Amino acid sequence: MDSSTPTPDDARQGQQSYTPPDTQPPAGYNLPPPPVVQGEQVPLPSYAAYTPPGSVPGELPPQPAPASMGKFAIGAGITVVCIFLVSLGFAVGGEPARFMNVGVQFAPFAILGALAYMGAKNGVAAVFCYLWLAILAFLVLFVNFALVLAAFIAGDVNSVQPGSNSSTLFKPGMLPALGWAALLLGLVAIISSLMLLRPVRVALSRIMPIDPDNFVHKIALPMLILIMLGSFVPLIVLGGRPPLLEVVNSGMLKSASGEAVEVLPQDLIYQFVWTIPAALIAAGWPVARRFRAVMSRLGMVRPTIAQAGFGVVAGVVLAALAAYVIDPAITWFWQSMGWQTTDVEAFGKLMSNVVTPLGAVLIGVTAGIGEEMAVRGLLQPRIGLIASNLVFTSLHAMQYGVDALLSVFIIGLVLGIIRARSNTTTSAIVHGVYDFVLVLASALAFQ
Repeated sequence: MDSSTPTPDDARQGQQSYTPPDTQPPAGYNLPPPPVVQGEQVPLPSYAAYTPPGSVPGELPPQPAPASMGKFAIGAGITVVCIFLVSLGFAVGGEPARFMNVGVQFAPFAILGALAYMGAKNGVAAVFCYLWLAILAFLVLFVNFALVLAAFIAGDVNSVQPGSNSSTLFKPGMLPALGWAALLLGLVAIISSLMLLRPVRVALSRIMPIDPDNFVHKIALPMLILIMLGSFVPLIVLGGRPPLLEVVNSGMLKSASGEAVEVLPQDLIYQFVWTIPAALIAAGWPVARRFRAVMSRLGMVRPTIAQAGFGVVAGVVLAALAAYVIDPAITWFWQSMGWQTTDVEAFGKLMSNVVTPLGAVLIGVTAGIGEEMAVRGLLQPRIGLIASNLVFTSLHAMQYGVDALLSVFIIGLVLGIIRARSNTTTSAIVHGVYDFVLVLASALAFQ
């Protein structure tokens, strides 16, 4: 055959942008350009004369569905499954209901993450994402407001008789506190809403590694601000007294059997089971990234022997510093200033069922891996060390006073630096060993 006569094989060697002048290819399909022979392009025969590889002569090649629709279907499936499982658990009751009660704290955020990744490519998903963001924002604000209200309820609500005097049901000062809570939470809502404005995100991108034009970042920032600032509102309104410990002291929350509501070992397991998939979905799995890419994004890698050894030693040293230096110094300073310190006795009641050797293992594994994946793995690479650590600290504001939160912030900074200089797996080992040592020491001290 004459070397100047093009063939289909020759045509496949060019770039993917040429359309023969006498034909129109199907939508979504581009023919290759002709090869260059002696500096000039040789015209291809008509489209009908060219059969792409894997196609039947005379038939159009198959046209793949848009990728965004596939992602939309995956994300919609995740949302439906989460809602179905939560509803089923509550319907069954017992431990399944307790498991789903823990899941309610994580599943809505996983759904928001899936919708955000879908919304980056699909307009319909973006609309649902905005709607779900609004619903979730309202729920976060409502929960924080309810925590303030719960702190002012006196006695066991199950023992309240119809027609009881409201003055016996609530502690003094409830109305002013609720007013301040509503005002502060409204301010938090306004600040978080500003994150939806591009100029605000551009300004933040100068101090944290976010992309102001990334749709996922656009959705994540308002929710993170809402969680971080909103979690501190009950603590501020209550004068530094953690709302959950106020509830424990009042005894207003009782189970159906009359036993006080406390943290149980299975609660730690349930929380861990929900935290891991929620972190994976928030990092893009399976809508935007495959599992291996997600684990790399989260910094969860196989540690070297040196990293594992460092993690164990650093965890023990950090626990010793916290127990003998950091916490005593903060407590001394707080007391010398006459400020409110964390109610250790109430916190002990809340955690009494897990301050055991078994509880030390469970807390070490679940908090070490779960919290590090969610905070140091997911958030720190996107919003930076300080902002992610503030979110981490705010997650403890329900059960810790300001003095203990300062200790949490200091420990979080150390973990963040370790993550930045190594990986999330190493910081998880440090965190897990740190929690294990402290809880085990407390358990042995009370025996």
